[in-house]
Formats: sequence, structure tokens, C-alpha cells
Amino acid sequence: MYSLRFPNSSSSLLELDSDPMCHFGNYFSDPDRCLYPEIDYLIEASDAHVYSDWINNRKSGRFHRPLSLDLYVPNSRSSCFYCHLNQFIPTDHSTEKYSNYLLREIRLQGQLFKGDSKVEQIYFGGGSPAFLNDSQLNTLTQEIKRNFNLVEGGNFCVEIDAGQLIDCSMYALNEMGFNCAIVGVQDFDQQARHSKQCIQSEEANIQIICNIRRAGFKSVRVELSYGLPGQNLDKFACTLDKIIAANPNQVKFLNYQHLIERFKPIRNNIFTGLPATETRFEMTLLAISRLTEAGYSHIGMNLFARYDDPLAVAQRQGRLHYGLRGFSIYPDCDHVAFGVSGIGCIGPTLHQNHCDLLQYYDKLEQNILPILRGLELNADDLLRRSIMYALICHLVISYDSVEAFFPIDFKQYFVTELTDLQAYAEAGLVTLDNEEIAVTSKGQLFINDICRIFDKYLRKHH
Repeated sequence: MYSLRFPNSSSSLLELDSDPMCHFGNYFSDPDRCLYPEIDYLIEASDAHVYSDWINNRKSGRFHRPLSLDLYVPNSRSSCFYCHLNQFIPTDHSTEKYSNYLLREIRLQGQLFKGDSKVEQIYFGGGSPAFLNDSQLNTLTQEIKRNFNLVEGGNFCVEIDAGQLIDCSMYALNEMGFNCAIVGVQDFDQQARHSKQCIQSEEANIQIICNIRRAGFKSVRVELSYGLPGQNLDKFACTLDKIIAANPNQVKFLNYQHLIERFKPIRNNIFTGLPATETRFEMTLLAISRLTEAGYSHIGMNLFARYDDPLAVAQRQGRLHYGLRGFSIYPDCDHVAFGVSGIGCIGPTLHQNHCDLLQYYDKLEQNILPILRGLELNADDLLRRSIMYALICHLVISYDSVEAFFPIDFKQYFVTELTDLQAYAEAGLVTLDNEEIAVTSKGQLFINDICRIFDKYLRKHH
């Protein structure tokens, strides 16, 4: 055992296991931070007109990258205390209405991208896409195929919630073209479920995983929440063992974030019993051990994949990529966002759709893309993002490699950052020399914190 003090923190000492198996992705901060700059720094002056200009730049040949289509559906849980997404209680009318406006947006975007690159990836999630019925989902997928050129054998992923699947079977989803699925799991223990609206039975989740396999999907990922109210190490271990027994291709851990303050009508119904920091850390160590023993590789950022999974293969071959939707085997794509609050990127720009359903609908009624805000990244933003993503993917950044693409002297440009990283080096999280920054196995626990050293926006606000 050894003691480690959090760099730049007044937190008390935490005993960490020195076992080399300690490879778990950043536990203490948000494990899904895929966006730089973060969404709060987007500005409303960057609207649909600016977005259209960048698509024209793309079509004129200024840059040309594959496309990824990201479709977002509001979360249908009425009182889910961990979800950051838009939420509403679905009815036949509301789901049909939302589906119809998605169709409008697909057509508008399709007109802008007519004759453009092939689509290598589709991600259908963000909330609860499976509450749409078979007919609605099929209509949406057919509209996508009419308006975009889909690559044969691309990665077409859909989120599945066993507790909210309506009347759309896994076979039907596979027939529509989906070949990858994500299944969200909170906990199989009744006492650790943080919302009556989020109840998931062990039988339903395991059955969904089996159905996905039987339907012909090439990959299934289980996203397992940890640190839930009422959850302890034994309960977590029980759920984890059952997930491993189901043999998913990937397992991702989501650090539970308690957001009850967002729900004013039920603010008094406050849950207690959140596991202590030490207990959460023990959960990560247990997960590392069990998953590694079961044949999973640690990809990073709380994501594990079976040894033969394409992500694990790409990691071993040094061709792993990281972007808006996390790890990928595809080079950086332009992401076209559909749906309320959807986030996309075209070239060096970021954009987000309206987060309010009524405003989202109103823009589409006017045949205007419902883009609320955006940002054009400057050279410094692109430089810093490339460094962060390289550290996340490969755990090392060579000064020469950066200088080959950007006209800077690395050590001079980042003199402040390198000084701040000394605390991490002293803690054994990184190694620094005259040629590179390398993240240690223990440092993977704090990869987000290490990356934040290069975040100029956070630096300005501290």
C-alpha cells in the first residue's frame, strides 16, 4: 500500500493499492468528458447560418471527413435523479410528435449534405430511444437511408433500456440496420435503486443482452452505474459478476451523479446512503480485478472491452481514436446532431440544438435547423484538444510529434502546464522528461485531472 494526496487538492490522504492491476479510468471526475471546450463555452451568436456556412466549406473541399449521425431522444424517466438529459413522460401523442419533428430535421440536414461523404457511424441514444415504437423507429431509419449514404458494415448503435422498451424487438432493430447496442444498468439489488421510475430487474437486463445476441448484433455494451444510494461493495460485486456472466463485448462504468436538486417538486424526497469515496474506490479496484480476470482489456475512461473487441485490437495496434462520442476505431468524424439538445461538430466547430422542446419544434416549423449555439475552435483550442485526446488514447505525448503539426516550441508554449504537472509527477501519476509526457498506470485513475491541466478555459476561471 502507499499514500497518495490528490494533486492541487486539500483532500485527505487516500490509501491506494499499488498492485499493477490498478488501471481503472478516472474515477474521481466525470468519466465521459468527451467535449473540449465544454458545452458552457458555446455562444448563441453561432447559429444555423454559421453552421450552414461550415457545411458549404466542407463541400467545397476545405476539409472532408466521414460523417457520424447522432440522434438524441429525451429521457422518458419522470423522476430519474442521475440523468443530465431532457426528461418528459412519453405518451402516444408526444412520441409521435417528437418522431415527426425528427423526420423534418433529418430532411433539412439531408438537403445540406446531399452528395456528401458516406456515413460510417450512427448513434441513436441520448435518452430513451427505445420508447419509440417499431413503426416510428423504422420510419426514422428509412428516412436516414433516403437522405444519407450509409457505409456497408458501419457502426450503427442504439441505446436500449430494458425497463422502457415498448414494442420494438431486437430483431426489428437489427432489421432496420442497427448492429451495436448499449444497455444501461443501475443495479440488480432492489435497495440500491435510486428511483421507482428506474427499476430494472435482473431478468429483464440479462434477457435483453441474450436477445441482442440472438438477433445478430455484432456488439453489446453494458453501462453499469456505481456509487448509487444504498449500494455497497457486496451488492456491486453481485451485479458485476452477473454482468460478466452475460459476456458483453464491452463494459463501461458510470460514476453516479446525484442530481435531485434539479427536481423541485420532489426536492424533499432526498435519498441518503451514498457510498463513501473510499467505498467507491474499492468498487473500481474490484471491477479492475474481476474484468481483467474475465479477459477484458482496459481501454480507458472507465471502459473495458473483450480482448478480441475492435476497440481492444485498435488499442494494441496504436490506431485508437477519441472524439465527440468517446473511443472509436474510426478516424475523427464530423458529427451531425439531430434532436433536442443534440451536440455535433463540423470541421473545427461545435454546435448544440435547442434544449427546450417547444423552441426545438418552433424552429423546425419554420424550416430552420434548431441550432441554439456553437463555437469555432481557434488554433490554440485544436492544439490543446489534440494533446488531451492523445493522452486519453495513448497515455503519452511526444513534444516532437506536437511540434510536427503545430508551429510551437512545446516546452516554451506549455511552460505553465509543465510546471503544474510536476505535482502529478511527484505523486507518481505522470513521468516528465525533455521528450515527452507519459501517464503511469496509476495516473490513468486521474486522466481527466491530468488533461484539465491543459484546459485554458478552466484555468481562466480559477
